Amino acid sequence: MILLTGATGRVGSAAAKALARASIPFRALVRDPEKVTFDPGAAEIVQGDLNDPAIVDQALQGVSRALIVMGNHPDQSKLERRFASLAADVGVSHLVKVSSMEAAPDATATLPKNHYDTEQHIASLGLDWTFLRPNYYMQNMLMYADSIARDNRFALPLGTAKTAMIDARDVGEVAAVVLTGEGHAGQAYRLTGPTMMDFHEVAARIGAVLERPVAYVAQSPGAFREVLGQFIKSAWQLDAVCELFAEIAAGSLEEQTSTTADLLGRPAMDLETFTKQFAGAFAPAN
Repeated sequence: MILLTGATGRVGSAAAKALARASIPFRALVRDPEKVTFDPGAAEIVQGDLNDPAIVDQALQGVSRALIVMGNHPDQSKLERRFASLAADVGVSHLVKVSSMEAAPDATATLPKNHYDTEQHIASLGLDWTFLRPNYYMQNMLMYADSIARDNRFALPLGTAKTAMIDARDVGEVAAVVLTGEGHAGQAYRLTGPTMMDFHEVAARIGAVLERPVAYVAQSPGAFREVLGQFIKSAWQLDAVCELFAEIAAGSLEEQTSTTADLLGRPAMDLETFTKQFAGAFAPAN
């Protein structure tokens, strides 16, 4: 049995849909079953979250492989490590963790450091593991859909830094491949989309699809923090996100690989196709 955590999120739901399409049985630990976007008949649904060790233990019974994916949170590292330890205790043989491309021994920013430290904990447990380290998610652009729809522009504090942004759905499908295949143990896969570009080029490519000019405005870190603070009320998370974006601005995601395409056996999603699929979100209001 395969267990998915985070199965209502961007990556976890894509993994669930891939398993369902392949008619592979799985179990999903979800906080709110109403938010499930895959066929609920394709899975065993366990309601709960990683905060409840008893529910986690219940969800892990009979599981051989499990996906760990969790949103940024002050307790993320603690909860993921506890999940991994409980999984090892009940005999799970392979853990797949969605991590970060910036996760590394010399990581200093909170989020990638937590990811790396959790990876090290998992590796110490004596079971098989695979770490998925994705680049910047294309879905992050949807946070600026209103700005693009209204003003044909978006602002980020990333200067001329480049990324090879990836569709989160591709990461989920890679997770499904790893959870159902062999030969992935001990691998830390660095996952990117097909094109390295700065955000001026991101804007130009989105605009070409939408058939209107779209501009990227290089924002100051202070202005970014002020805007973000209107939506993120947790001081911990605000600090962590601002710290992470400073690293991206310094070039931490300037890497492009063929790994995503190699694992999926097809090209990774490109920004143009992504924009076409979500064109409604970027469309001006009537």
